[in-house]
Amino acid sequence: MLKWEPFTPLVERMAQESPELLAGLHNLKEQMLPAEFEKYINSLISLKKGNGMLLLITKKEMYRSIIESKFLPVIRSSFSVDRVRIISQP
Repeated sequence: MLKWEPFTPLVERMAQESPELLAGLHNLKEQMLPAEFEKYINSLISLKKGNGMLLLITKKEMYRSIIESKFLPVIRSSFSVDRVRIISQP
């Protein structure tokens, strides 16, 4: 039987699952408008960092496009990575 769980914002999940990513998230939040951070970043399905790359998984293709076009430089600098890969997973 499936159980419905409410969506937990990314920052709250990362505090539990990957606290080492919180500094990057807070830095990113400071450089974005609050509404944009909530809509495009705090709604991410997942965020992983490894080998100089950051992987973001978003729930909408449109969000992926907007993140790529508007926020890649600030994401790279906030997490000190060379590459960012963004995929959508509805």
